[in-house]
Amino acid sequence: MKNIKILECVFKSHAEIYQNIIYPVSAGAALYSENDIALPVRDDTGENISKKNPSYCELTVQYWAWKNLKCDICGIFHQRRFLDFSGENQKYPYRITRYSNETTLQKAALSYETICELTDKYSIIANRRENLHESVEDFYNRNDRQQFDDIRLLRDIIKEKYPAYFPSAEKYFKGTLSYFCNVFIMDKANFDKYSEWLFDILSEYEKRKPENLFYPREMGKLAERLFGVYMYYIMDNTDISWTEFPRLHFSSVNGTTLKNLSFSKFFYHICPPGTKRRAFLRKLKK
Repeated sequence: MKNIKILECVFKSHAEIYQNIIYPVSAGAALYSENDIALPVRDDTGENISKKNPSYCELTVQYWAWKNLKCDICGIFHQRRFLDFSGENQKYPYRITRYSNETTLQKAALSYETICELTDKYSIIANRRENLHESVEDFYNRNDRQQFDDIRLLRDIIKEKYPAYFPSAEKYFKGTLSYFCNVFIMDKANFDKYSEWLFDILSEYEKRKPENLFYPREMGKLAERLFGVYMYYIMDNTDISWTEFPRLHFSSVNGTTLKNLSFSKFFYHICPPGTKRRAFLRKLKK
């Protein structure tokens, strides 16, 4: 039997293990008091970067898994975003439902049998790309760049440390299809290889960028872009098997309705993700 560990990154709330495949992990546990941590598994044990959670977000759980977890299959989900294997959403990069509960997850075909069957075929299961109708670089610069050319620094680091990946970086940054959310499943060997590559680049980035110019959640956002670079390298230069599935967004977590527009069913239906209409309204919003 495969040892499957899909880690659900949970922030100061409670969640249950689901069918021995989805395991909640307290993210950024080193920053919270014991009263705030309701989970037995936390990202501040063993070798970890838990204290960096405000910048690294869900990546502190990924780092903990890379350094400490032994399993056959490893994945990263969020308490707000899973992968959807139901086949219900064939058109858009994600769909929205209200709660994460057993009924919802069963409808999303999240089961040990599904994960086993898929990982027999594929070494990497990514979340579906979204068409931004502008380049990945332009989108980042318009939404996240703050007084510093982050993408240029990533380019420089990749070109110096991983030159074989540089053509994939150029292709991805100039293209319009973007990966979001750092949600994926891999066999542990590929999980470890990707994590080593990712955290080496982010560590170098931290060394080179002026400290006073960092902003909250920066490393998590940069990792979304680096995941795309890594996937394009896999597609163009290896025979590693991969596939993509849409995400499942939960609009309510622990009774709190999320305000982010990506969790709004109204916005989803009038401006579906990946459409020109959404891209146009995003620009107007800015």
